[in-house]
Amino acid sequence: MSTGIGPRQSKPRGFGLFTRIVYVHQAICFAFFVAGLRFFPARGIEQLVLPHLLGIAISIAVLAAMFGVATRKSLRALSWLRVILWVGVIKIFVVQLWLLAKGDTALFSYVRGMLINELIAIPLAVYWSRPVHSSYLASFRGSSRSSAD
Repeated sequence: MSTGIGPRQSKPRGFGLFTRIVYVHQAICFAFFVAGLRFFPARGIEQLVLPHLLGIAISIAVLAAMFGVATRKSLRALSWLRVILWVGVIKIFVVQLWLLAKGDTALFSYVRGMLINELIAIPLAVYWSRPVHSSYLASFRGSSRSSAD
C-alpha cells in the first residue's frame, strides 16, 4: 500500500458493545456499592465497608479508563483499563473467599451476587486484554503522530 503512516484499522469486533457493557456494569456496581455503604452497616455488617469503598474506587477508575479508551483512543488508558479490570476480578474473588471462610449464612446471598458479578467481570477483563485493541488504538496514534511530534 503506502509507506509511512498506514490507514486506521477497523474497530475490533464487539468494541462498541463491550464498551457499553463496561459502562453499564460499572454504573450498576457503583450504585450497588454506594447503597451497600448505607445498608450493610445499618444491619450490623461492618466487614463489608472496606470492600465496598474499594469497589467504588475501582468502578470510578474503570469508568475513567474506559472513557479514555472509547473517546480519546488512548493506549495508556487501555493499559490502565486492563490492570484495573483484573484487579477488580481478583478483588471479587478474594472477598468471596473471605466471606465464605467466615461462614455467616446471612452473607451467602451476597456471595452469590458476587459470583454473578464475577461471571461478568472475567469476560470483560479477557476481552479488553486482547492484543487487537492495542493495535487498533495504535493506528490512531500513528495517524496523528505527525501533528503531535
